[in-house]
Amino acid sequence: MSGPYAVPVPRGYRVGVWEVRRPLATGAFGSVYEGRRVGGDESLPRTAALKFLPTGTSTPRRLAHLRELVEREVALHRRLRRPRLIRMYETLTVDDPDRPGLDGATVLVLEKAESSLAALLAAEPRPAAGPVLLAQICEGLDQLHRAGWVHGDLKPANVLLMADGSARLADFNL
Repeated sequence: MSGPYAVPVPRGYRVGVWEVRRPLATGAFGSVYEGRRVGGDESLPRTAALKFLPTGTSTPRRLAHLRELVEREVALHRRLRRPRLIRMYETLTVDDPDRPGLDGATVLVLEKAESSLAALLAAEPRPAAGPVLLAQICEGLDQLHRAGWVHGDLKPANVLLMADGSARLADFNL
């Protein structure tokens, strides 16, 4: 990942039982980092994706909009536990007045993927898994549609590939 992060978080930063390890991706208003669990609930995975959303550092109008988006995404994650959608384990709020850029941020602790469809499409030669992945993407869209949602940002970067090669949809709230 290159360029500025929407939410810059230093390596080693702790939030809850999670320690930030490395950046994974950044978007228009959030950044995703690999996190490692350091203690805490053993039912949580050893590694996860930590999605930092700047819900504490904006103008009141923008802040209200960001909070609404975050609340909708969290509500959907809690309601849906389907095999073609990335899983959410917990949500946290950063309480760190010494870091105004992070203080008040919402952190979604999500299932960590191995890669994305965007990375797969950029590779040469392209693997022959296209039809299987397309079917799995359609399953994920069907799961969202049955829940009354439309994926507002479907693109290869938001189709995540798991260790077993299967596809899961992410970032379906924007």
